[in-house]
Amino acid sequence: MCNRVQLLTAIRVITALAALISYSALGQQVPPPATKSTQIVLLGTGLPRPDPKRSGPATAIVVNGAPYLVDAGPGIVRRATAAYDKGVKALAVANLQTLFITHLHSDHTVGYPDLIFTTWVQGRHRPIRAYGPPGLEAMTKYIMLAWQVDIDARTKGLEQRDINGLTVEAHDVKPGLVYEDSNVRVTAFPVPHGELQAYGYKFQTPDRTVVISGDTSPSAELISNCQKCDVLIHEAFSDDFKPADMPNWLQYRSKYHTTTTQLAEIANKTQPGLLIVYHRGVGPTGHEISDEQYLAEIRRTYRGKVVIGQDLDVY
Repeated sequence: MCNRVQLLTAIRVITALAALISYSALGQQVPPPATKSTQIVLLGTGLPRPDPKRSGPATAIVVNGAPYLVDAGPGIVRRATAAYDKGVKALAVANLQTLFITHLHSDHTVGYPDLIFTTWVQGRHRPIRAYGPPGLEAMTKYIMLAWQVDIDARTKGLEQRDINGLTVEAHDVKPGLVYEDSNVRVTAFPVPHGELQAYGYKFQTPDRTVVISGDTSPSAELISNCQKCDVLIHEAFSDDFKPADMPNWLQYRSKYHTTTTQLAEIANKTQPGLLIVYHRGVGPTGHEISDEQYLAEIRRTYRGKVVIGQDLDVY
C-alpha cells in the first residue's frame, strides 16, 4: 500500500511539473520577468537663436517612469508637457524634480527658474535636486532671491501655497559619480568648453548606457566614457557653419564646439549603438544648413546609426 501511495504521489508531482513547464512555455501561467526600459526624450535641441521649432537644450532620460533632466534651456516645462500630451506620462509637471546641468551658459540655464517655479505652482510638493559645475549653488540662491516678490505673494497671499514645495537642493559637483538611486548611476566627466567649467554625463541604467556631451570641443574624457555606449547624444556644427556676427568663429569653434567631421571621428572611436546629433548650428535665415547636409557630412567617414535629433523625439 505504501509503495502504491508513493507511486501515485510521484505521478501527481511529475504531472504537475509537466503542466507547469508546458504552461510556462506557452506563457499562460508563469509570466516573463518585467522588462526595464529607458527612454530618451529630446525636449529641446536648439541654440540661443530663438527658433520656434527648437527649444533650448534640454533632454529627459526616463527610467522606470522616473525622469532625469539634463540642462534647462528655455521652454523646458512646456516641452515636457508637450511630451506628456504625446504619451510620455513620466513627464508630468509634478515629476520634474531631478536636474543635471552641463555648464552655466544662459541658453542651458534660463529654463531653470521656469522649472523651479512653474512646477511648484502646478503641484510639485517635493524638492528639486539640481547637480552641476561650481556656480550652480550660487545661481540657485540668486534665482530664489530674484523671485522673492512672487514667492511672498503666493505663500502669504490668498493662494496659500506650501513653501516647502519650493525647496531646491542645488549641488556643485566634481567629476565622478554624482548621483545614484535604484534606477540610475550618473557620472559627470569634464569636457572642454572654452573658459567655462563644463561636464558631460554618463547615465547607466538597467538596460542602457547613455552619454550626453553638453557643449564641448573634441574630448578624450567623452571618448573614454562612451566606449560602445548604447546612445551618444552629442552637439555638432557643420563644417560650413559660419555665424555672421562672429568673425573669429573658427578660432572660437576650435575651443568650444565640435564639427561634424570631428564628431564622425569621435563616433568611430566610441562605436555607440545610436548617435543622436543635437544642439546643432543651422545657419542664418535663408541659408539654413539642412539635416541632410549634417548627415552627409557625418556619413562621409562614419557608417554607424546616426540621427539628427528633433524636439520631442523619443528614442
